[in-house]
Amino acid sequence: MKLLTTFIGALNNLVQSFFQIMLFKDHKVRVLVISHNSFSDTQSNGKTLSAFFKNWDRENLAQLYFTASVPDFTVCQKYFRITDFDILKGIAFKGIHGGRIENERATNIVYNKKGLKSFYFDLFNRYACYLFRLLRDVIWRFVGFESKMLTAFIDEFNPQVVFFQSSSGTFAFSIVKWVCQTRNIPLVMQTTDDYVTGKLTLSPFFWIHHFHLKKAYKWAVSYADCVIAIGDKMAHEYKIRFGGNYYVAMNSIQDPRLPAYVSGTEKIRFLYAGNLGLNRWKVLSLIAVCLEELYLEEKLFGELSIYSLIEPNNDVLNYLNVNCFSQFRGSLDTDDLNREKSLSDILVHVESFDTKSKHITRLSVSTKIPEYLISKRCILAVGPSDVASMEYLAKNDLAVIVNYNNKSKIKSALKKIIIDEQVRIKYSIIGFEHAILWHDADLTSKNIDNIISKAVSRPK
Repeated sequence: MKLLTTFIGALNNLVQSFFQIMLFKDHKVRVLVISHNSFSDTQSNGKTLSAFFKNWDRENLAQLYFTASVPDFTVCQKYFRITDFDILKGIAFKGIHGGRIENERATNIVYNKKGLKSFYFDLFNRYACYLFRLLRDVIWRFVGFESKMLTAFIDEFNPQVVFFQSSSGTFAFSIVKWVCQTRNIPLVMQTTDDYVTGKLTLSPFFWIHHFHLKKAYKWAVSYADCVIAIGDKMAHEYKIRFGGNYYVAMNSIQDPRLPAYVSGTEKIRFLYAGNLGLNRWKVLSLIAVCLEELYLEEKLFGELSIYSLIEPNNDVLNYLNVNCFSQFRGSLDTDDLNREKSLSDILVHVESFDTKSKHITRLSVSTKIPEYLISKRCILAVGPSDVASMEYLAKNDLAVIVNYNNKSKIKSALKKIIIDEQVRIKYSIIGFEHAILWHDADLTSKNIDNIISKAVSRPK
């Protein structure tokens, strides 16, 4: 009898394994991705999602997202978008909250980056961001999100698992909970920035919002089959604080096959490509001033080109545009950005030194670091030593690093990197080799596949 029980158990495990292999062989599982950002070929979090699901069957992938951006259709074809503005309209027009985004419609949507920047940057960052976050969640809760159109979209797709890229909005957690529990399907959650750690503030709006966000996050961790963290530091701390099962996956990349670095003219070209938020623009502005002073004092010529998806306001532009030494040059698609990288000598990474910004970035490894490393160019990194991105670069000796918000220290590093060609060559080689070894897109995608496979095949 015992032998028969053992045989039946082994046979059951074999059948389950066979089912799992066949189910995932061609990515047959239907995954609903819920996130703040849409799939993207250029935007950081959206680009990470695209890398995760790059081999997935597009028919078995759908996304619900919450920004006014236009998605890329290279990975996913089925989209439903609800923005804050849609929810505000819902106060007057009940039941109409967002809608599907089709490929044909997307080509006719004008994405006004400057207008989007003005609304969110000025309202959210400059004024009462804590109050804004709290009111945002209250309005979403008051209006509700369970529209007939959204329900129909989800029912038609009939997801088997939710992949949730978490953010600071408790409303997003509520939507995830609603989808998972009403359909009895598993959850895999990815977390990128640290929004669930308290800070030194007396703002009651912050603490009310924080209480509800932390509660929502605890539920998500307890329900999720796996939590995908952006770095080791985050995974270790969250495991202690919230429990759960963690897997570390930073941004992964394909080798763009840029030419090996060769020193060019006397003018050294610096390039920054990324988000200017969280006061990163202030550090870039300081670098620009240092470049100008180095030329005036020692005739060392360096030029910084800054690229970002969202154009900053005029006040910030005045700080970034410093004569011929620094210029904001707008946004580029992937091919054009790679072309500019190949023409550059140094790629610049910055993190803010102020307490508020560090609070958000301290556990997050920037998505652009692997993209920099694979580019066969030296990296200059300026930022505090105790945030995850800077720790990662320092631990692996991947960049020329400045950990001080100090003109003298930055000028010293700039002088070294402009004068010494061998330093630039050394870090271009080290970075590329590290990227090939640790940030391979195919390997990361396979690991994500396995995580989703286990979540779906596990008994409910």
